Amino acid sequence: MAEALDDLLRCPETGAPLRRDGDAYVAPDGRRWPIVRGVPRFVPDDAYVGSFSFEWNTHPTTQLDARTGAGWSEEILRAKTGLSPEDVRGKVVLDAGVGAGRFSDLMARWGAARVVGVDLSLAVEAARDNLRAHANASVVQADIGRLPFAPATFDLVVSIGVLHHTSDTRAHFERLVPLLRPGGTICVWVYPHEGAYLQRNAWIPFTRRLPPARFHRWCRWFVPFARRHRRRVLVQYALQLFPISDQGLGLDNDVLDTFDAYSPWYHGTHTPDEVVGWFEAAGLEDVRVLPWDTAVRGRRP
Repeated sequence: MAEALDDLLRCPETGAPLRRDGDAYVAPDGRRWPIVRGVPRFVPDDAYVGSFSFEWNTHPTTQLDARTGAGWSEEILRAKTGLSPEDVRGKVVLDAGVGAGRFSDLMARWGAARVVGVDLSLAVEAARDNLRAHANASVVQADIGRLPFAPATFDLVVSIGVLHHTSDTRAHFERLVPLLRPGGTICVWVYPHEGAYLQRNAWIPFTRRLPPARFHRWCRWFVPFARRHRRRVLVQYALQLFPISDQGLGLDNDVLDTFDAYSPWYHGTHTPDEVVGWFEAAGLEDVRVLPWDTAVRGRRP
């Protein structure tokens, strides 16, 4: 995977081209970034996203259409980006927040010229394995706020359910826009400022401090318990206070999604008008809100 990135990667500090030197990429000033298990690493660790490192290596294929055959991830990708295979075919794509690689897998199979999935977390390990079969897909561990690519590198930037888990959703969105080529498209979806997303905000300061493995064990117990006993008054009351995932996609998905909802360190919520404002302020054109709440896309002039 790393070899396919040789012409794309740049020093995240200076923007200078990098050269391969064994198991590392090296900048002209001597700074080095290692390639570990086939993945270039531009961060020393997973910083504040340890819950995602745990989550996606515990559930590496739970939401992968290629493994489940369910087609749910493709439905989400289409709904939250407005993209079709025709929009992706032949394009150079950045998947900003690749997770276990479910959307990168789809865009690679849709015929993208190249898909580069980036993530701050050790989810890159799961993504590497899930994308290994695609010659047109690569994975990089890096911070969305300091990505190792030159401006105007990508025809398409996709970030679904990721930017609200950063310290500043808008600022990290603005870091992605310059990576688009003229005429390129960016598609994002962030948490809407409504419903269960707002209820979680009361829990996050507590649940994010729990050891991921411990909280995950609790989700594995509570989600099936609540589903079995949902007619009980106390359980109904508990679910009003602490909503769980119930998407009809199987217990493993609902455990994953419940853990995902409450474990991240940052949990921003936003309105469609707010997100549209970011796009317009960034000079993007053809900005439109998609049917899925705060899913917005736009084009760089």
